[in-house]
Amino acid sequence: MRWLIEFIVRYRNFCSLLLTTVLSVLMIIAPRADQENTARYLTMTVFYPVYVTISQVSSFTGVYAENKRLRQELAEANTQLQFIRDLSSENMRLRGLLGFAENTLYKLTPVRVVARDPSHQYRSVVVSGGSVQGVTTFMPLVGEHGAVGKVTQVMGNMSMVQLMRDPSNRTSVMVLRSRSAGILQTENGRDFFVRLRSHEDVLAGDTIITSGLGGIYPRGLKVGYVTKIDDKSNLLFKRAYMDFAVNFDRLEEVFVMRLPPQWAAQKAEIDSIKFEKK
Repeated sequence: MRWLIEFIVRYRNFCSLLLTTVLSVLMIIAPRADQENTARYLTMTVFYPVYVTISQVSSFTGVYAENKRLRQELAEANTQLQFIRDLSSENMRLRGLLGFAENTLYKLTPVRVVARDPSHQYRSVVVSGGSVQGVTTFMPLVGEHGAVGKVTQVMGNMSMVQLMRDPSNRTSVMVLRSRSAGILQTENGRDFFVRLRSHEDVLAGDTIITSGLGGIYPRGLKVGYVTKIDDKSNLLFKRAYMDFAVNFDRLEEVFVMRLPPQWAAQKAEIDSIKFEKK
């Protein structure tokens, strides 16, 4: 029996032809009633299942192709939707910046953030404005919600900006309500506070602004809001902890204030004085 199976497998083409020929001859010589019964039997047991199987395979192939096409269209639609949402968000930001620019007395140059410090709490960014646009070192940057930082390095069409939250950027600030002045500091790079003398008037919720001292930032730029007061750890000084008004993690469009350092103007005035010889 095994040799027969091996023979059929080995000569399957010949066996298929022989079986087809034999069935055809039998169909020819058989009576008409037997031919109809045989044809009906073959149709129900062989040809119909094959036809159904081929139809299902063709249907599945069409469904797969349509599913692939719909997936592609969905991906394209999602991409376009995300692009439209981004444009809408950018439009809202630019409208806010435009309103800010129209209400300020300073000459502003709009720039975009094109690179960030790779550290977890980045302390600097690169903006799309440099010496070609009239940007110079130590010019302050400001956004819709307040002070952002200062220019520390200038290239042709780009500039490096040191952010306000850089621990080494010790900025002179004041409490808007009481005009109490202090220095913005941090000890861990995360929690920022204003160091004030113990008798200074400051409360949680007060607005912190730039004091105008130090020659970089003009007076009155919003820096943040006081969240809590620590007056227990030191008898002579207290700390007014604050949150920044600017979200540095989402900086995209900002302004360079075309304001040269104040000491440069003072130096120019001093140099212009002519001393008379006695």
